[in-house]
Amino acid sequence: MRQFKAKFKYIFLPLVFIGICIIIIYTFLHWLLLIRFNVFTLKDKDADFLIPGIVGLVLPQLLLFPKLRQLKAYKATSRDPITILLMVGGFTFAVPICIAQNYLESATGKLTRLDSISEVHYVPQTKYYTVKQKYPNKHMAHFKVIFSVSGKNNADFNMDAYAAVPVFDRIFPDTSKIAAMRKRVNPKTLVIINDTLRNMLFLKKLPADSIMMMRYVNPTMVMPKYGDAGKYGALAVVTRSYKFKIKPIIPKIEPAAWFVFKYHKTISNSLSTSEKNSYFSQFAKDCDTAFKYKPLNKFIYLARLPNDGEVSNYEAAINSRDDVAEGEQTMLSPVYESFEKRNGNKLAWIGGSFTIGATLFLLLLGLFRIKGLDNFEKRMFEKWEKDLINRR
Repeated sequence: MRQFKAKFKYIFLPLVFIGICIIIIYTFLHWLLLIRFNVFTLKDKDADFLIPGIVGLVLPQLLLFPKLRQLKAYKATSRDPITILLMVGGFTFAVPICIAQNYLESATGKLTRLDSISEVHYVPQTKYYTVKQKYPNKHMAHFKVIFSVSGKNNADFNMDAYAAVPVFDRIFPDTSKIAAMRKRVNPKTLVIINDTLRNMLFLKKLPADSIMMMRYVNPTMVMPKYGDAGKYGALAVVTRSYKFKIKPIIPKIEPAAWFVFKYHKTISNSLSTSEKNSYFSQFAKDCDTAFKYKPLNKFIYLARLPNDGEVSNYEAAINSRDDVAEGEQTMLSPVYESFEKRNGNKLAWIGGSFTIGATLFLLLLGLFRIKGLDNFEKRMFEKWEKDLINRR
């Protein structure tokens, strides 16, 4: 009993106290330096996992290492008791401190309401948005498939399809221009769709997404082919299904933002090439079906992408076709659950992971005893007494 009380008082309680202080201090500094004042920028993976993980694994153990060195196993064992306790104690704080940073990012993220999607460039940048006026054009979607291996001995073969859909303020291409052109041009103006003479009624029935280009052509360019019927000019329309004899120069699009999301599938890396191709064919079909029925206009809110490696994959999807104007692209992820649920159960996981780790550490502590308990307690008391005198 005396051993247990000593270990609980001089090792376990200080470990818990120091660990909790580190979690609170690091989380506060994260909020102060990276979120509140934006003193510098880190990748989300580094700010939320790498750095806090290292701090949680190492710092509490370094502060208590002298005490842990006094432990000795009750039974002879080849394992080093300090190593075991360092590992368990490290993960006891590394896990909750990482979850806490992730919770901090989502909990402090501000929700900005936009009237139109292009306003995202003119308001202070926040993590979340709602938007009234937007037009995501699925027909202009860009895709990029990336293969990778992972797991122990590269046992897993990963297939990731990254999708990026351009989003405009209003329907694009904008067929409302048809009505404006009709008001400006003579009613006798010809309508030429894919090099075939049509009428304005046929043009109005064309789906907006099917039109690639539309412009007014002067009579001097129309009359050589159509004679006097072309003396009022023509509206020349090209649809996306038209096959050009010579590839034309197509104006590059400049969307206000991109809606991005990905599809993922993992298979065994030990499969043959033909089997992998078969799985990929099915994966591609599943992605096509899922994309076709994805309700891009029925999201609850939009979230900016975390600053991690996924950003470059979405950029690769956007740049997979040479039809996008140069410049920085704004990428947003549609979220289909209520804004209040964005934090999930992170708070419970912080407390739960800490409790589980601390309990396991305490149980393992029972397998070891303090060497020279009398001297150990005497040193601890003297240190406590000295600290108390210094404070006075």
